[in-house]
Amino acid sequence: MPKTQQQRKTETRARLLAAAADLFAEQGIDAVSVDAVAEAAGRTSGAVYAHFGNKQGLLLALLDSWKDSVLTVLLAEVAVNDSPLGQLAAVWENVAATGDGTSGPWSLLEHELWLRATRDPEVAEVIRKRNTEARRFSARQLDGWTAAMDAQPVAGPQELAVLVRALLTGLAMQRRIEPDTVSDELALRGLCALLGFDPSDPTSPSEPPETRMSGARP
Repeated sequence: MPKTQQQRKTETRARLLAAAADLFAEQGIDAVSVDAVAEAAGRTSGAVYAHFGNKQGLLLALLDSWKDSVLTVLLAEVAVNDSPLGQLAAVWENVAATGDGTSGPWSLLEHELWLRATRDPEVAEVIRKRNTEARRFSARQLDGWTAAMDAQPVAGPQELAVLVRALLTGLAMQRRIEPDTVSDELALRGLCALLGFDPSDPTSPSEPPETRMSGARP
């Protein structure tokens, strides 16, 4: 059946956002023009202005949509892992950057957005609000996971969320510049240390309960 006008609009918006995310991560936000985004999406520059008003509107819309898509993919990949260590590995793999640049696009985009936020109060305010929501969500997930694993984290849920994110993003940045210094094993050891989880402990459950990475302590 032919697509409706609303379906075509939704598809165009999605294509523009995906193209902007890729280009911003690869080239930097300031280096990418509206015309470049439109060309990469197979649309005209007029479509960008029609949907987002201008480049700033496109950037803010990307921030809003990107947080949800990243979270959905991450939780899905965590859910298919049966072992606690496999779940932590899935988290790391989704932020890790390889030397050949074939992974870690979210990490690159995150750094670009932070850099823009230091110069743009409007973007900074959006990122602060997004980060506050993300920390609350992460704190609940970490609290549920550490309870299910009977782990002893180094801090309470809110502070732990800050520490885990700092570790992951910092290691991803260092790995992109010096890939030989940050192995997967080192990253997992760091996560385990923060979470107070010993993967070699024979008393650790091999298959965590349904609350893993999805709920908080009662």
